Amino acid sequence: MQIVAIFQKLDRLKYLLARRGTRKLLRYLYQRGISNVKSRRDYQKWIKQNRLTNEDIAAARTEIETWQIRPKFSVIIPVYNVEAKWLKKAIDSVRKQIYPNWELCIADDASSKPHIREILTHYTQIDERIKVTFRIENGQISAASNSALELVTGDYIALLDHDDELTIDALFENAKLINAHPDADFIYSDEDKIDARGNRFNPVFKPDWSPEYFYSTMYTCHLSVVRTSLIREIGGFRSEYDGSQDYDLILRIVEKTNNIYHIPKILYHWRNITVSAASGSLAKPWAFAAGKKALEAMLERSLYPGHVEETANPGIYRVRRDIIGHPLVSIIISSTGKTIDTPSGFRCLLKNCIDSIEQLSSYRNYEIIVVDGSELPESALETISSANSSLVRCTELFNFSIGINQGAAKARGEFLLLLNDDTEIITPDWLESMLELAQQKEIGAVGAKLLSSDGYIRHTGIILLEGNPCYAFYGFDSAHSGYHCSNIVNRNYLAVTGACLMMRRELFQQLGGMDENFPLNYNDVDLCLAAHQAGYRNVVTPYTQLICYESASKKNGLKTGELEQLKTKWKHYLNGLMRDPYYNPNLSKRVPNFEIF
Repeated sequence: MQIVAIFQKLDRLKYLLARRGTRKLLRYLYQRGISNVKSRRDYQKWIKQNRLTNEDIAAARTEIETWQIRPKFSVIIPVYNVEAKWLKKAIDSVRKQIYPNWELCIADDASSKPHIREILTHYTQIDERIKVTFRIENGQISAASNSALELVTGDYIALLDHDDELTIDALFENAKLINAHPDADFIYSDEDKIDARGNRFNPVFKPDWSPEYFYSTMYTCHLSVVRTSLIREIGGFRSEYDGSQDYDLILRIVEKTNNIYHIPKILYHWRNITVSAASGSLAKPWAFAAGKKALEAMLERSLYPGHVEETANPGIYRVRRDIIGHPLVSIIISSTGKTIDTPSGFRCLLKNCIDSIEQLSSYRNYEIIVVDGSELPESALETISSANSSLVRCTELFNFSIGINQGAAKARGEFLLLLNDDTEIITPDWLESMLELAQQKEIGAVGAKLLSSDGYIRHTGIILLEGNPCYAFYGFDSAHSGYHCSNIVNRNYLAVTGACLMMRRELFQQLGGMDENFPLNYNDVDLCLAAHQAGYRNVVTPYTQLICYESASKKNGLKTGELEQLKTKWKHYLNGLMRDPYYNPNLSKRVPNFEIF
């Protein structure tokens, strides 16, 4: 499998070399290499800064005494022929918990190695909180997990693999959250990996609940804690999804509840040894086929059915929803009629944009509404008259928000697509990729992946760092997968750029359209925050890609006080959120690149 992985990486490099050239390939490799080295170094520094002290542990035990709710956790471990030292470490990590109200429910799946029974029997004799059942026949991981589930008497179930470890505060942090949120049905935490020598690395600092990201990869993973009654309601684990049985389980859980919480702390160490899935993406290839199968089953149960596509990255999927009907999309382009210098000479931005739409779009049911922010040149007017386009004369001096609202008032489509005239379509199914998401009633704004003309990221989601809107991964190579594949999958963000933004017209009107007090900047962030406040989630799809000739259509600079105005308007809401829910608080507040420092 390692040989296969090497050849896959070589094929990827050949593709990048052919597509981007030597210089850009080297920049890509440099970014990846520097990022990996820096990440390892920074994480060791982070560990030192965040290590629990004896004072922290004592304070936690004191805090427990003040709680009104003391839930009982049932940690379940399916066991099969694991090395003795790893099994002991897994069990001991539970016994060392700060929080005392737990039981450990273990099911041995007919292990052939004699030390398994000896170890498990020993632990039941020294700790009455440990229960063990020995299965007569090997039934694989789901059957063993269900056998462990039969032993459970707790309020919540925590999932632990037989060679992994919980941190000493894992159950404490979950109990603390439950005291703050007694409605919690599913809780997940951050995690890292640990090698045979006990060295920790590769932390996964996760976002808060992000459905579109979850349908692309099981990012929640470890530690998962689920209300016992809910697991029993859905029938426990299903053997036909062995390898991705936890993914299937949580996919069914989240269909039953919205009470989903994330603890942004490392509470789980995933053992990185040869036989473990943590050792690499190809360690257990059958698991990824099972993951696809679990997603396909989810789609069969969904109001928005479709199919699942595998990607070049094992464990990363693309969920394709069927587009309901054949809705009209109103593409609203605000333009000032500026020109750009291209290899073939100067071209009108608007004409370049419309030509790319007309020539490349595979989805044809659209109309184009051009909002004239100034005097358009004759070439632009000719483009409008010859294409499936209409013209709206903006009643004010160039004000993006007013222009968009006037364009939206004329739109006939069920969906609005706000588009800068300094963009150029490069993916033919760009409209389908956005419609698949925007049609879902829970989704607000859908954004795209915008690139510079030489292939570097301009826009792929907006992160709010201490109230300041920042572009994620700005300047990174378009091929860079991003932090745990954030750049190559559908991913939720608090805001998306208005340079290419799709939203249902009904929702746009419900939110009051663009706030005209933001004439140039932050009107997109404002709209997205309004959608999020109203209970909708925003998402960026990397499958819609455009070239963006960065703000060539706008006047330079900010209107005085625009950022302060945005912060003032949304101060109360952002303070209530505490932080950007889609950006982990352990990550840098200095740069929005998902780095630790």
